[in-house]
Amino acid sequence: MAEAADPLWAESHDSAALQAFLKERGRDGVDAVRVTMQVVGCGLAEAQSMFFAAPCRSHELAFHNAVLEGLERSQTRST
Repeated sequence: MAEAADPLWAESHDSAALQAFLKERGRDGVDAVRVTMQVVGCGLAEAQSMFFAAPCRSHELAFHNAVLEGLERSQTRST
């Protein structure tokens, strides 16, 4: 998948377009982050940031935030 996404990234360096390209091809979650790391040549934190910042990933961001809020609440209750 990285080979297919390389030309898009080389042309635009647009992380939202890259995420839309990956989503259209069924690449979500860890797979999309991994491909982003390969295509962009970045680390995990930057790839995750690109993933969650993309407009097409708003549902994933909402889920991520809900899970973290739940974890924070459970941590507060257990102390």
